[in-house]
Amino acid sequence: QQSQKKRNSILILSTVTALCFLAIYTRNRPQSIDAIATDYFPETADQRLLKWGMPIPEVIEHNLADINEPFTENETPLFFHIPKSGGSTAKQYYGVCMHLVTASQNGIMHGHDQDEELQIVNIPPTSLQRFVNVDVSTREGLQRASYLGFGHANVAEVMFSPYLHNAAAVFEAPTYRGRAFGLFRDPVDREISRFYYKRVAEHEDETTYQPDLNFITIAKYSLTGFWEGNAVVRMLADCKEGQKPRSEDLELAMEIVRRKILVGLMDHMEESIAIFDQYFGFQPGLNFDEQWYMDCRTNKAFGGANHNTKKKKVDPESGTYKNLARRNRYDNELYA
Repeated sequence: QQSQKKRNSILILSTVTALCFLAIYTRNRPQSIDAIATDYFPETADQRLLKWGMPIPEVIEHNLADINEPFTENETPLFFHIPKSGGSTAKQYYGVCMHLVTASQNGIMHGHDQDEELQIVNIPPTSLQRFVNVDVSTREGLQRASYLGFGHANVAEVMFSPYLHNAAAVFEAPTYRGRAFGLFRDPVDREISRFYYKRVAEHEDETTYQPDLNFITIAKYSLTGFWEGNAVVRMLADCKEGQKPRSEDLELAMEIVRRKILVGLMDHMEESIAIFDQYFGFQPGLNFDEQWYMDCRTNKAFGGANHNTKKKKVDPESGTYKNLARRNRYDNELYA
């Protein structure tokens, strides 16, 4: 109950902040946000550093806007994609329902990984879905995107990547920057979902699809080395593969989330998406039809793009649940 109250408080704060921004702000009037930012975020950068004692890496500091800063012309919305936390739903919503030009993993399909110039492509070719011909879901793909000039092209209306540091490095600050947002999920619920997803995700690569998990229970899984905990803290702190996060990594993750990521909650998906839309001023793209949009929201987006009907609930009082929570101690502190 206490955790639910905390999550509700986070959502209310995000809602109030975003709506206050948007009540007086449009992209054509960025100067009017300063007074609101001062009211809600009165600390200077030096004061934040003295309070938290945790400097942010330069690539995040300079290449990603603070969420309270006025928008500038050359910014790309960057969705920080945490696995099994609503990212696939967000992709469906913005790419299919809103018809926005998207940068994700899909842009290199149909041979577009061989393209030598940056361009917008329809995938499949007969579809209305528009992608930039890059793959920003991998470190290698982000390097290629940078080489093709993605960071200063302003071609994507929204991009999706799990690699916040590498994605930030693509932008050419101070003229071109990203502005991050993302959906967060209770860490134990996320791990339970991942376990059942890995069993059936035949379309994924071998690091994700693990059919051997069909032969063990989630109780045994919670005790084995099949997985590493604290995934979100490791992603935010840019930990190396296999590196266990430290308390300093948690502090860094907290500071990055506090300053650099507009937070939504998967448990409040529609409300969070509404905040994102208002904050960024997202508008439907080409060939927009209102009835199509409403049907798409209901049937494709908020119906759950990666919903697994075989997932089972785990009793919060069980040893399995407590094992999963223990393995995600830092992520739980970040989420609390």
